[in-house]
Amino acid sequence: MKIKKKAAKKKETATVTETERLHSLYDDLTFKVEDSFDKNRTVIFASISVLVVLCAGAIIYYFMSGRWNKEASVLESAAYNYYVEGDYKDAVSSYQKIIDKYSSGGNAPIAMYYLGNSYLSMGQTDEAIKTYQKIIEKYKSEKTVLPLAYINLGYAYMNKKDYTSAISVFKQVSSLGNSLVADRAVYETALAYEASGDKASAKERYEYLKKAYPNSPWTQDAIAKLNKIQGNAVTIQQQPGNQPVKIEPKGKK
Repeated sequence: MKIKKKAAKKKETATVTETERLHSLYDDLTFKVEDSFDKNRTVIFASISVLVVLCAGAIIYYFMSGRWNKEASVLESAAYNYYVEGDYKDAVSSYQKIIDKYSSGGNAPIAMYYLGNSYLSMGQTDEAIKTYQKIIEKYKSEKTVLPLAYINLGYAYMNKKDYTSAISVFKQVSSLGNSLVADRAVYETALAYEASGDKASAKERYEYLKKAYPNSPWTQDAIAKLNKIQGNAVTIQQQPGNQPVKIEPKGKK
């Protein structure tokens, strides 16, 4: 019986000792966590504050950007109406307002494009050139606006009879990949060569257009130009060259 009592006592003592050790480890860990928190209290609270501000800012921006886009779309529609009606002064004012107020929105590239077109239509060629150059520098990933900006920049140089710059700009369109105005860029390059007096290069570009883009609306005029260069009297109604391409606002038919 004594042996059993002693064994029971040893087991109880071992159990108590293990429990105390666990409590001691827990207390020690708690102390270290509290001590670390106290030492880094300022940094921790500052980090939490920054996260709260960033989250709040993201939420506010999400809702405000939707509102900004709607407001910009309304302004864009009004500006486009001014443009098609030939009221270029008000068009310039409206498009500039979109650019200034909604520069980070999706409407800004088109607004800048039409700002350039309005300047070009008003005869303010230098301002048009500056605007198109800004588009080329700022919106390199825009697949629609960028090639059109190159085309219209070429027109602006043509107006100044700077055929070398015009040819260089028109050729840039081909480096943009599968552009929807690649055929027109070839045609305008040929026109620029012809205007500069380089009929051999113009002929080569007209020939290239005919072979590379047989179904292009510019091909028939290219054939007429070729016949004229070669001395053949063939008359074909020409496509309207040197005219800025229009991009209608979303939702407008």
